[in-house]
Amino acid sequence: MTAEVVREVPARRRARLRSEITRVLSALLAPGTPCALVDFPLYANVGDSAIWSGERAVLRELGVPVAYTCDERSFRREDLLTVVPEGVILLQGGGNLGDLWPERQRFREHVIRSFPRHRIVQLPQSICFRDEENLRRARDVFDAHPDLTLLVRDRHSLQLARTHFAATSLLCPDMVFTLPTPATTGHRAHDVVWLARSDHEATGLPRPAPRGRTLHTDWADELGAAPAWRLRREAAGRRLRAAVHAVHARPGPESASAVAAAHDELAALQLTRGIDLLAGDVVVTDRLHGHLLCLLLDRPHVLLADRYDKIENTWRTWTSGWPGVRWAGSPDEAVEQARALATTAGARK
Repeated sequence: MTAEVVREVPARRRARLRSEITRVLSALLAPGTPCALVDFPLYANVGDSAIWSGERAVLRELGVPVAYTCDERSFRREDLLTVVPEGVILLQGGGNLGDLWPERQRFREHVIRSFPRHRIVQLPQSICFRDEENLRRARDVFDAHPDLTLLVRDRHSLQLARTHFAATSLLCPDMVFTLPTPATTGHRAHDVVWLARSDHEATGLPRPAPRGRTLHTDWADELGAAPAWRLRREAAGRRLRAAVHAVHARPGPESASAVAAAHDELAALQLTRGIDLLAGDVVVTDRLHGHLLCLLLDRPHVLLADRYDKIENTWRTWTSGWPGVRWAGSPDEAVEQARALATTAGARK
């Protein structure tokens, strides 16, 4: 296989995934359909900000106007009803449908209960319930809504959705695949970037001792942020607070648009920080969006399992066999796989 063909393979796969997202959403959302996009990720997880940016990109492409956005703190039922009295409510995609992140699920259920007359579309999610009572409560809320559609981003979640919920459920790739190829400086600050979960979704396996120019990090808690980036994020946060105050005082298209612009700015800042963190010749990660952003960047990388198989379920559904990607069964194996990828990448330069 020639180098030109190797480079074309990822581009074709990305185009297919993007086309599949467009196909699924265009069947649900006609151009001009007024929408609310609910549950902006007002926290440091880069992956959720990347999803938000992808959602906004594909909705613009489809000609679907987002008239209202909110995060959990800024949400008010009366504001959404004023700005989007009829239309579709879109729930933010990600990996929190279930009880791994109960605050996100509680908010999702609250929104679904609060708007029985709106059509609601859950954008692509992974599903994981550990407790039967939490699943029963979610089923009661979901099944009571007359027009709910669940989009899920892997086959395992699709099976769960169709087993447990009456709502229409459809398979759809993660919204990150609608992003353009991220711009980078081309500078590689590290030989290996080891991006590993530091939350309760981590497996807890010990990481190998750093060798050479290896960065061990996570993108939670705004790790890796430069002082100039923090100043920009603080300024964007001030703009968001002012916009939210305005929409609460007088909800309408203009004030809601200012909130959406601030949300978009914050998401773009987090995405930029995440891309900068991935500046290694090779990446090792157990974060799903570490994997997906590396695909967009054509960055060689090694995958490790997370605790609840989120990354493996997506990999098996959409991304297995992708050039420049290896699966490792342990951290020690990941070191060897990363070394092999680095050697291969060096030979191609």
